[in-house]
Amino acid sequence: MKIFWIACCLACLMIGFFLGQMNVSEKEVTKYVQGETIRDTITNFVPDTVYLAGELRYKYKYKTDTVYLDVSVVDRNETIKATLEDWNLIRDYKRILFDNESGKLSVDLLVQYNELRRLSYSFIPIHKEITIMKKRVFMPFASISVLNLNSFSAGGGFFYYNLGFRTEYSSKGINWGILYKF
Repeated sequence: MKIFWIACCLACLMIGFFLGQMNVSEKEVTKYVQGETIRDTITNFVPDTVYLAGELRYKYKYKTDTVYLDVSVVDRNETIKATLEDWNLIRDYKRILFDNESGKLSVDLLVQYNELRRLSYSFIPIHKEITIMKKRVFMPFASISVLNLNSFSAGGGFFYYNLGFRTEYSSKGINWGILYKF
């Protein structure tokens, strides 16, 4: 009779071991992780090619004629002044070129005297991280316990997700139980 119980326990352990190895649930977690920001500023520009644009482009300013009030004429002094003021203006352009799953690229351009004075850029890379979490659905276990110094019991069982069932055999009989994992 003892050989029968030992054989049953060993068979249950073997079956439980193989079932436990096969039943695994997978959970895929996707995170977008922001990398270290890359920045730089370039200030000394030397043009590769310079073209002669032809005639000067003025910012024309008009005034009314003193003889013919309904006809406007170009005010030469104000036109030259407006053209020089426009030429001396500092223009600052800030643009975000892209902001998507690859990252974010922004540029800052400073233009004065019809020349590019400063180019600053900032790139924040983003990479995709996929984590696959595996959790065993069916998990067998074996147990040995001592009640008094003169009696002991041996048994086993299994967990299905968080709910477990167990059985123990001792010299006084068979003990059954239900377990729950927190």
